[in-house]
Amino acid sequence: MARADLTTREFLEQYAVFTTAEFRAALAADVPSSTVLNRLHQALKRGYTERIRQGVYASRVGTFARSVPDPLIVASRLATDYVIAYHTALEAHGIAHAPFRRVTIVSTRTPFSLEYRGYEFVARRPRKSLLANDAWKTLVVPLRRGDELVNVTSRERTLVDCLANLKWAGGIEEVLRSVGSFPSLNVENLIAYVDLLNSPSIAAKVGWVLSADPQLWRLTTEDLDALRSLLGKGPYFLDTRAQPLLLVNDWSLYIPAGLDPVEELRR
Repeated sequence: MARADLTTREFLEQYAVFTTAEFRAALAADVPSSTVLNRLHQALKRGYTERIRQGVYASRVGTFARSVPDPLIVASRLATDYVIAYHTALEAHGIAHAPFRRVTIVSTRTPFSLEYRGYEFVARRPRKSLLANDAWKTLVVPLRRGDELVNVTSRERTLVDCLANLKWAGGIEEVLRSVGSFPSLNVENLIAYVDLLNSPSIAAKVGWVLSADPQLWRLTTEDLDALRSLLGKGPYFLDTRAQPLLLVNDWSLYIPAGLDPVEELRR
């Protein structure tokens, strides 16, 4: 279909979620900006579309009239430089133990939180240490959602990020029960990413998980030694200190007493 022939309704029948820029790009090049905005305004007024946030819309016509858009597709439109991360990345990889109604992205844009169709969408900024030279885009992979591809942290980065930010990953039990389903890991990439983060505490957390059941991902002694080389004096804490704790001497890491990582990884 030629761009000049595309009507607003025809566009809305093809795209479940879209941005103003995508709508503009689908029209003829000589269509004025004022006309583009007016057509969107009329579509909103008639109930053909709904605004998710400024510049982002969902279609409410055709096959999209009664459906809730894929939340990961929605997330992919909320920032031009987005990466799906933390627990949402576990879900994108198909290994999350429990479904969440919170969808998290990482973006250099101003952080925000919004509610849409029963989901909470949260945008967080990358770690400061990763902002230089766009290092925050390290280990990002495209994953298919229907007819589209979305940017998601890789298996290796997802494991590390979730351990580094348990609040955004659903807690340690959820992380362990999820990552235990990863069929494989590129250990070289994982160690390189931990090194990039330059955090002995994160190195201790990752090393503790991987050493708990090294055969699960075929880790070698050399792999674990590489992680140990990134440790400092410690001690480190897996989570909050306001609970009975047990020290794992190999990693100078305090973990919740009674937590069995092997049992959780193999659930």
